[in-house]
Amino acid sequence: MINVWSVIQFLRDAQALSEEDCERIIPFCSAACAEVSNRLRRAEYGDVPAVIAACAGVALYRFTLVKTASDESFESMKAGDITVSRSAASAAENASRFRDEALLAAAAYLTDVDFVFEAVNA
Repeated sequence: MINVWSVIQFLRDAQALSEEDCERIIPFCSAACAEVSNRLRRAEYGDVPAVIAACAGVALYRFTLVKTASDESFESMKAGDITVSRSAASAAENASRFRDEALLAAAAYLTDVDFVFEAVNA
């Protein structure tokens, strides 16, 4: 099984989360580790940095979706000619991109669960 604390440390080192969010993301990391562990080609691949990054990507994406859904902070603010805006959609898009790139980088260590091949009878 993939070490949950390695995934949290990866996110902390990448400065993707605040200290408070690092505590709140633990259940998401645990679920992501269990999911990705089931896709490992070999058990010893659980320590590979690309696999840990893939778990971090899955956890961060799910955490971002939950966090932005419940976030009541401002979307935009205008002061004179300057406008500052923050979009929940862009946060989710960035997390999705990170997840997809991390899973792609770890593809050699994971089985493909999204592809189905069936024979066609003529």
